[in-house]
Amino acid sequence: MNDSQNKKSESSIVLPLGISTLYLIPCDGGYLQIDTGYETNFRAYKKLLSLVGVRLSEIKYLFLTHHHDDHAGFLNEIANETGVTIIAHAKAKSLLKMGANDKTNGGGYINRIIKFLAEIKMRFDPRWTLTFPPFDLREKDILISADDDQLLRRIGIEGRILTTPGHCTDHIVIVLDNGDAFCGDAASSFLLPFGTRYATLFMTNMEDAYRSWQKMLDARAQVIFPSHGKAFSAEKLRQNMGKYKTSDLVRFF
Repeated sequence: MNDSQNKKSESSIVLPLGISTLYLIPCDGGYLQIDTGYETNFRAYKKLLSLVGVRLSEIKYLFLTHHHDDHAGFLNEIANETGVTIIAHAKAKSLLKMGANDKTNGGGYINRIIKFLAEIKMRFDPRWTLTFPPFDLREKDILISADDDQLLRRIGIEGRILTTPGHCTDHIVIVLDNGDAFCGDAASSFLLPFGTRYATLFMTNMEDAYRSWQKMLDARAQVIFPSHGKAFSAEKLRQNMGKYKTSDLVRFF
């Protein structure tokens, strides 16, 4: 695949929302949505839904790759306005209640250039506080604690869920049988010219991250659809495996 960065997912609807990208995967009775944006993105999100011809009521499931502010920002709004069922890692339950990106497991920027760019953003965007409205997962929501090959199939999606720590402890991804992998922040093509090497800008454990990459490759991922950046060939994961160590991270927490 020579130009997978320009590839459009044939299995999903792509919703570009600022620096983040959401995806809608058809399922029984509607769509499974991957993640939300920031809290302030809800109005723009509803406008995007209208543009692609999808009603808010058609969002039947919300797959939360992890608890961070740019992925769980408007959980409350979408839960209040729909009958959506949330699918999340079991560790996300307590983290969502806190309403803040987890700082208990350490973590750092992938390199010093990214740290510098993040500091500039924090200086000029006082709203970027790594917090979000707390959310209490409900009895009907589904918690994942291990790789799962059956849940998605029961709702009409041919694919599997993988637990993928590295960016954070509660991270999960979807790999469809056709090779499309919706990876959240397990990997990224954002700011590649600044040496990210397909890692996300902030990571907690690089060795865990690369094991998660290998898990996606073993699940026969072909094209990676990240939350940040354009789609890219899964071969890029193989080529960049092990480029950073956890000890290389520029500590933030």
